Amino acid sequence: MKRRLPLFEIGMLLLGLLYVSPCALALLNSFKTLPEIIRSPVAPPEAPTLENYHHIFTGIKLAAPMFNSLLMCVAVITTIIVVASMAAYSLTRRRMSTGNLWRIFFLAGITVPFQILMLPLLRQFNYLGIGHTYFALYLHYVSYGLPLCLFIYSGFMRSIPRDLEEAALIDGCTPFGTFWRVIFPLLTPCTVTIIIFWGLFTWNDFPHAFILMGTNKGELAFVQLWRFLSDKYVKNWNYIFAGVVVLSLPVTILYLAMQRRFVKGLTAGSIR
Repeated sequence: MKRRLPLFEIGMLLLGLLYVSPCALALLNSFKTLPEIIRSPVAPPEAPTLENYHHIFTGIKLAAPMFNSLLMCVAVITTIIVVASMAAYSLTRRRMSTGNLWRIFFLAGITVPFQILMLPLLRQFNYLGIGHTYFALYLHYVSYGLPLCLFIYSGFMRSIPRDLEEAALIDGCTPFGTFWRVIFPLLTPCTVTIIIFWGLFTWNDFPHAFILMGTNKGELAFVQLWRFLSDKYVKNWNYIFAGVVVLSLPVTILYLAMQRRFVKGLTAGSIR
């Protein structure tokens, strides 16, 4: 086993370098001019410049779409955390004759791909008069993320002893207060996991936002970047790399700040 371990570590190191290399190239080329990138995309920049980043915010005007994406992420994640945690608590702690049916219903939400729901969603949103709006996209993100987040919470709640709730009830706490004061603080690892996982999805999403928002002028970050680069700057790789780096920074910082709790939340509920 000791002889095989270095080979395994070397293999994992090479695999890690393979995954990191596109990010490193994007960061490297974001400080180059277009002629430098065309001449040698893997070489270090001869004269590093911040002009590409300046153009991202002045020419493409990416600041407002980034703010829109941030607001969308906060609204979606807050709603999912509140609704999914309370629903998981009800399914795992309350004895209901229809409990299994509800679990199957939420499980079906995970298995249905967006491609099947795309046209029905568009028609339904247009029928309700909310087509191509932020509210429609918000409803889609919340409903699309609830099933998976509910199962993450449910798996962790099964490992929490019921004695804590019984003690709180004996002390006079209501069931609602027991959940928010006793159970919910214990769900921090799962909550952090959901913040990172679904925040990453909402921030980086392009197809869902592009299809459901349509030609709405209030774009989200990646839709705005795609729209400008596809129209005017399709050959300006320096702007593309700078835009990708800028849009990758928020989720990268979020993950680095919460990575320990993220790993703990992924394994939550696996050991009782």
